[in-house]
Amino acid sequence: MTTTLREQGIESIHDQVVSLVAQRWAKAFHCKVTIHTGLEQNPWADPNQQCDIVGWYVTSGGNTMEWMAEVETEDSLADSQTVANWRRAVARGVPFYLLVPRGTREAAQKLAQDASVMFSCVYEYTFMNDICHIL
Repeated sequence: MTTTLREQGIESIHDQVVSLVAQRWAKAFHCKVTIHTGLEQNPWADPNQQCDIVGWYVTSGGNTMEWMAEVETEDSLADSQTVANWRRAVARGVPFYLLVPRGTREAAQKLAQDASVMFSCVYEYTFMNDICHIL
């Protein structure tokens, strides 16, 4: 999956990846998607839900979370608070995805394993010629 990164107002690598993945996965999963970036701080339905990206749909019983994803940078993977954030974000029975910079997948998986956090899949992202590639 690739796209260029020239969206208005998006400055950080984190927010660029969040925006890209949200756009792509909204189409792939055919659901509503809410993001949590420096520009947009409105969680999908629950003020305590702090995932970077949440895929959800509306049912007669209210909003239902379909999947969620966290985007990390090299700096955030080194932050001691990151694993605690993952633990708080986990929702039983909801697929949880992680996106990390290329070359950091094994380190991220070890952090998750040591913290007993299970991700449905860990993806890597990289930038080549101002294009973001999700691997």
